[in-house]
Amino acid sequence: MTDNDAPGAIRTRRRSFLRAATATVVGAGAVTGAGVGILHTVKPGESLGGRLRLQGESVGGVGSLERPLRDLGLTSPRPGEWVTPELDTSTVSMLGFTWAAPRGSAAQQAQREPAIWVRLRTRRGWGLWRPVPLLQDGPDPAAEGRGRRGTSPLLIDPVDGLQVRVGRHLPRDISLTLLHSEPTLADSRVVAARRAPIVPPQAGRTEAAPPILSRAQWQADESWRSGSPTYDTTIVQAHIHHTATSNGYAASAVPAMIRSMYKYHTKSLGWSDIGYNFLVDQYGAIWEGRYGGVDQVVRGAHTLGFNNDSTGFSMIGNFETTAPTPALLSSVSALAGWKLGLYGRDPNGIASVVSTGSDKFPRGRTVSLPVIDGHRDTNDTACPGTNVYNALPQIRAGAAGTIAAATIKLKKDYAISGTPVVGSVLTADGGKFKPAETAVTFQWTRAGVAIDGAVAQTYQLTEADIGQVVGCVVSGSLPGSAAVQQGVSISGGVASVPTLAVRTQRKPGGKAIIHVEVTAPGVALPDGTMTVRVGKGSRTVTLKKGKAVARFVGLKPGRYRVRCQYAGGTFVVAGKKRDWVRIPG
Repeated sequence: MTDNDAPGAIRTRRRSFLRAATATVVGAGAVTGAGVGILHTVKPGESLGGRLRLQGESVGGVGSLERPLRDLGLTSPRPGEWVTPELDTSTVSMLGFTWAAPRGSAAQQAQREPAIWVRLRTRRGWGLWRPVPLLQDGPDPAAEGRGRRGTSPLLIDPVDGLQVRVGRHLPRDISLTLLHSEPTLADSRVVAARRAPIVPPQAGRTEAAPPILSRAQWQADESWRSGSPTYDTTIVQAHIHHTATSNGYAASAVPAMIRSMYKYHTKSLGWSDIGYNFLVDQYGAIWEGRYGGVDQVVRGAHTLGFNNDSTGFSMIGNFETTAPTPALLSSVSALAGWKLGLYGRDPNGIASVVSTGSDKFPRGRTVSLPVIDGHRDTNDTACPGTNVYNALPQIRAGAAGTIAAATIKLKKDYAISGTPVVGSVLTADGGKFKPAETAVTFQWTRAGVAIDGAVAQTYQLTEADIGQVVGCVVSGSLPGSAAVQQGVSISGGVASVPTLAVRTQRKPGGKAIIHVEVTAPGVALPDGTMTVRVGKGSRTVTLKKGKAVARFVGLKPGRYRVRCQYAGGTFVVAGKKRDWVRIPG
């Protein structure tokens, strides 16, 4: 049965609305997080009121709401199927479902799991029904307790409405979780400035840590995690996952996506921390996941039954429908080569491991698995998507190349030269890769997002860059080796170049009035101060709506030089202009 053919694709006249409540809780149900709204079912004829507005706990915080599904007006159009009304929301970019974990083995639990579909409303209207995959990640109960069962967090393009359909089995306490986190300016700056490894290689090893962005850089709220990390003594395997989410995200949106996932794992599922050890986006950025040190053997909650003595990487995107980018594969290969190389593992080898219990291998069974495997090798799931699974040989080869060769080294850092003003040309230069035959490529970025076609060593600034942090990612590559990247950026935003227009007025009695208007491409009304000198007299005035007026008195008859010096303003550099004024006798 396809999603389009699934039963229950019906519309109902009854509509439920998600409302915000700040002082009074309407109805029953659990609510998590500060500033969280309350769901309320609107009865026929009742005033619609406002929509739910998710609020973060701080700048960059994650707004969330958790609500029992049974409180949302579920109807059962046929046996074994339950449908909610269409629900209006404010902006939602992630959703999931949780319920109490059934007793028994993983295989027995799977027999009592629900099948869940959602359809979503965007500006283009309602979409088709789509399945929400059941979660096959999870901590080992002995390490973190049972927690709750649930679906994978469904990262979606922002929507403002949804409808839910449940089939097969309806858990008594099944809850809907909605989340949203807005990207911040700090997120853009972090992405633009990413560069060198944050940890050094271990002594005696040739493979260096790839660039890794820390938890602090994606603004992890450390109060959400609980307990202390569990450390293993070695790494035997690297498990590859995907988030099964949209591929159309900007680089600057990634930290917000990770924050939402972190909150879902900790607050909704009850895990001690985010499940993955690392997350990698389609632009090749590697993000620290679970707390405890990227150079340590931190046990994750990523591969149910096989978390021990392993590390888990999740590739952000849906790679059942889309091929992974070269940058993504390169970074995953480099990360796997570094982590496995520290413990002498062969990325192309086979490991003998003992399952602690998954829906594919019962507890206690010894299994032979690739050292670098896909999630579907250990659990009954499509993860990490067919396109990534088919690319595992390439990842293994790249990881082996990292360990065996690690030949590319950035011997001297690149820097950006040039003046950061519109019309100027910036150059990424001064750096040096070793060996000399390393192929060097350039990708210029604006607020952390690649600029289309800006792939030369130089880049001419345009009005679109005004107020933005412009940077360049310099990559060195060789066949068979992991690419080495350095990100450099300008300090502050790009500024516009002003034009000064001077108009002089002379008045009887030795008086002169100097009018100066400042215009700058891309800036509506420049601000700042203007210093005007007439002869030996000087006046400094503040611009109002881009204009300055300076008045002089007591001037003797004669011709005077007028000097106007603009000090610069918000995203506008300094400028000057000269003129003359004649005072009659």
